[in-house]
Amino acid sequence: MGAYVVVVFIKPVRAGHTFERSEWPLHITLARFDSKEPPDGVTKRIDPAFSGLQAFEVRAGADDFFGRNRSVPVSLVEPHPQLQLLHDRLLDALGTDVHLLSPHHMRQNFRPHISHQAEGRLHSGDVVHVEQAALVDMRPDGDAKHRRVLAVWNGQAKPAGP
Repeated sequence: MGAYVVVVFIKPVRAGHTFERSEWPLHITLARFDSKEPPDGVTKRIDPAFSGLQAFEVRAGADDFFGRNRSVPVSLVEPHPQLQLLHDRLLDALGTDVHLLSPHHMRQNFRPHISHQAEGRLHSGDVVHVEQAALVDMRPDGDAKHRRVLAVWNGQAKPAGP
């Protein structure tokens, strides 16, 4: 079973970009899930969710802590209807054939945030230009130590391959 996440990177990336799991670029997670489908099947499945994707801006809000022990520092993202719409459309496209991680944080309980990373963090009031969504393989070629961007959607629902 493949492990995937769809994110909005703060700085756009290209399909094929690979990084260590400890070196995540700053991002907003839209949904984390497992699927029996191969990567190209997942890409096709979620493609409609990003049809007509238009750029918009979101603003970082207060700091908080997430995770089981509230040990992961994050910057909350102020609610934005377009970001919520991307999240909801992604979940609709995924359907019931996937295993959602943290389903209790989905739909009306979606709390967009940006985890503080080695490369930095956002501060309250910082503005993020949302112009791309990306599908990331959490175990490319079975390697749990790395992540690989499988596809990106830039403004329209046309994924750019590696």
